[in-house]
Amino acid sequence: MTLTPFAKLTPQNCLRSLKAVKGWPIWWGLGAAVIVSLPARGAERMQFFYGPFELTIRVDDLAAIATAENPATVDAPWIDQLNDADLATLQTILNQRLAIDVVTLSQFSYSHVGENLLSRVGQIVQTETGLNGAQALRSALILAAADDQGLSLINIIHHFPLDTIQLDWPLVQKILAENQAIFQKQGDMIADLQQQAQVSTEPRTLPVADLSEQGNYHWHQAVITFINPQRSAPSIADLYMPQNAAGSVPVIVISHGMAANRQTFVYLAEHLASHGYAVVAIDHVDTNTEKFHRFLTGLEGAPDPQSLLHRPRDVSAVLDTLATKARAEGEWRSLDLDSVGVIGHSLGGYTALATGGATLQPDLWQHVCSETVAEQPLLNLSMLLQCRFDELTDEASLIVQDDRVQAVMAMNPLTSHLFGVDGMASLAVPTMLIAGTDDYFVPALPEQIEPFQWLTVEDKYLVIIEDGTHFTPMESDQQVIPVPDVLIGPDPVQAQPALRSLSLAFFDRHLRNQEDRDAYLTQTYLNSLNDGPFQFSIVR
Repeated sequence: MTLTPFAKLTPQNCLRSLKAVKGWPIWWGLGAAVIVSLPARGAERMQFFYGPFELTIRVDDLAAIATAENPATVDAPWIDQLNDADLATLQTILNQRLAIDVVTLSQFSYSHVGENLLSRVGQIVQTETGLNGAQALRSALILAAADDQGLSLINIIHHFPLDTIQLDWPLVQKILAENQAIFQKQGDMIADLQQQAQVSTEPRTLPVADLSEQGNYHWHQAVITFINPQRSAPSIADLYMPQNAAGSVPVIVISHGMAANRQTFVYLAEHLASHGYAVVAIDHVDTNTEKFHRFLTGLEGAPDPQSLLHRPRDVSAVLDTLATKARAEGEWRSLDLDSVGVIGHSLGGYTALATGGATLQPDLWQHVCSETVAEQPLLNLSMLLQCRFDELTDEASLIVQDDRVQAVMAMNPLTSHLFGVDGMASLAVPTMLIAGTDDYFVPALPEQIEPFQWLTVEDKYLVIIEDGTHFTPMESDQQVIPVPDVLIGPDPVQAQPALRSLSLAFFDRHLRNQEDRDAYLTQTYLNSLNDGPFQFSIVR
């Protein structure tokens, strides 16, 4: 790597490097730590080293900027290198507060995922002797969360336990450069896909029906119990059963994501039931809201990695239960359990794809999960969860496909190193992937857009939600983990009409074989629904 001239190693360029990465405000826990540092209570300096060059920033100067009515009046030797906008940004980063209590933060920091994240950040933010700064970071975070001032960067600064922080500036530059390139590539690809979607719009007459509207079937809800042999206790699911449905009733299973539950997608369950589908919303007990609440309040440990394989087996187990009931009980006999659809979000998206036939590829995650930040600098937080698969025992069976699943709709799914090219290519059922342009937990490019190109099945759809985040498909009141509003994005309720329409059209086409539904799986139809903050684009 060519050495950056000393003149370029300035607070201005450090701050602007961060701002150049799309989505920079949400990375204050990592990016701000990297760029403006995390010095300590009583610390005199933090140091950027780049070869023979050094830049020192005094902690007192950062503290003064954080509290100043006019940051430009702070007497710091480098203050004139920042314009008013830069200073306002820096002040915001220093003072932005996350509403996380000390127990929750402590529990997370000592979990496997938390330790992994701290270790990776600690490769960048080091001790004054150049060692990994993970333990010092944990101490500062916990003490700041316990303080009345709360978890803000400036308060973390005040609690950092070392006198001097060494920042691996070459590694910072590498991370920012590579991720800036990835975000740029993602932006370019999304723009191309959106253009392709609009160009492919056929000048057909819009369909008469509005698939986002409730259907004509009345339905009732029941709680069913099922037994997954891999679990120590029974599990439950909500069944939405349409009444007086003529002929066989197709079945759709909904799999929620991490720290969610069977109520997270009620709007989809009720909508599909009103159109004659029997919908089963599973509660994955070891990754649901209640489990995470107990974990974050210190009442239970983190989910076992084996639970990741329990999820697709929950789908098979609940279908087995329905099959047993269908042989014995009146209205259940109408269930068509030979042609099942699965909807999943996030980790539930993995669940849906796995039950549909995408095969897990341990060689992929074993390789990437052993790499350091320098070797794998991508700011893809989903890799922290994907790497939990690396803890599975060698004896664990990775075959979780269920042949009854004939169509899958995966929203914001984790895919890149769980399935890879070969695993996604093994999917042989109609597949719809849904991605959000502003999803910083499971980024669209590596986890949905590129994997869409690996699909070989003829009937495949990629839906891109402009301004969509990881939380856009979810019910807005189902959050157990504290999430800043900037990560949630526009009101998720406004995305629901399009998601109701897409899910109904997709399953009508591929479970009921209604060819006329093709007209609803087009950009023409989606354009007719676009009257909110989200723009939906579809390519096939």
